[in-house]
Amino acid sequence: MLRAWQSTLLGLVTAALMSGGIARADEPIKIGFAIAQSGFMSAYDTPGLKAAVLKIDEINAAGGLLGRKIEYSVSDTKTEREQSAKAGAELVQKGVDLLVISADYDFGAPAGLAAKRAGIVAFSLGAADPKMGVQGVGPFVFTANGAAQVEGINMAEWAFKKKGFKRAYVLEDQTIEYSKSGCAGFRSTWKKLGGELTGSDVFKNDDPSIAAQITRIKAASPAPDAIYLCSFTPGGGSVIRQVRAAGITQPILANVGMTDDYWLGAVPNLSNFFVPTFMSIFGDDPRPELNTFLKKYEAKYGARPESAYSVLGYSLIEQWAKAVDRAKTTKAEPVVAVLESFKDEPLTVGPTTYTKEMHIQLNRPLLIMEVANGKHKSLEVWRNEIIPSTALLFRTGE
Repeated sequence: MLRAWQSTLLGLVTAALMSGGIARADEPIKIGFAIAQSGFMSAYDTPGLKAAVLKIDEINAAGGLLGRKIEYSVSDTKTEREQSAKAGAELVQKGVDLLVISADYDFGAPAGLAAKRAGIVAFSLGAADPKMGVQGVGPFVFTANGAAQVEGINMAEWAFKKKGFKRAYVLEDQTIEYSKSGCAGFRSTWKKLGGELTGSDVFKNDDPSIAAQITRIKAASPAPDAIYLCSFTPGGGSVIRQVRAAGITQPILANVGMTDDYWLGAVPNLSNFFVPTFMSIFGDDPRPELNTFLKKYEAKYGARPESAYSVLGYSLIEQWAKAVDRAKTTKAEPVVAVLESFKDEPLTVGPTTYTKEMHIQLNRPLLIMEVANGKHKSLEVWRNEIIPSTALLFRTGE
């Protein structure tokens, strides 16, 4: 017979289980996605969501995580900051173990704050602003992406060292933090390498015309060897179309926001265009693990990913699951401690490193691609030699 204290303890444990106070072995792990399924951010979020679901299905097919199945639910932020906050709060109230948020600081941070208040881990599908982390949203918030400054650094290093360009003109989209940071990285590195900036201009993504900026590019003396454009779709495509229509034929260097080919209809037969990206979605990536991911994605969805951003969603779940498995729990603090121990952790998207101070990538390689006659071609994988300083990451210096 049970002693009185054993009987009491058994009763307490049973009550806790019934009330949800202790997770049962067969209780599912819950992931919530507060991401854009409509609005311009859907072009970046939806492919990542689909790839994340692919990885969730793989984990469940292999027996689950910690022996538990993963369930997920999605709430559309509609590319609106207010809706992002609402979607994040709703999913947190459902008791999610992980909140996945939009692939941009401006549109993902409101949902991330809901996770911060609840004390759960939040992961952005691809925000490239370092404020998506410890110094901005909170200590339990990460992004699957690298800093936008690194995109600018990569293109500056590659263009200067491999293409031999010495003079550049910068076109900066000032709509969101991402594009401002990309240009900051390029300018800083270009100057460090000894390159000359022959001019710099700004615009907004929804500007109907950049005629004045084009006039100044044409008047630049000496003429630039290349134009660096830090922007995103759809406005970035409009800018490129106007630049080429004006007879400006110099190479255009871009940031990752201009990856993929879904926008190329705006600039038929575009050539002399170079863009860094996470992977080739066209089957010619030089890294076998990326082509394996591509095949698995095609097998599940019957078509290739719409965007290279998709692999960030796959590796987001991949790395969180690794951390949960090593921590033996989904609780935030132990999982965060494991993530912060990652040092070139091998993931499908590439080697991944976090620290207590930085929850974004500062040295993950990017694939440089060329667009010629409207077609993408992989050139080479480039890993930045210059690591951005804290002052550059938060645009307080350099």
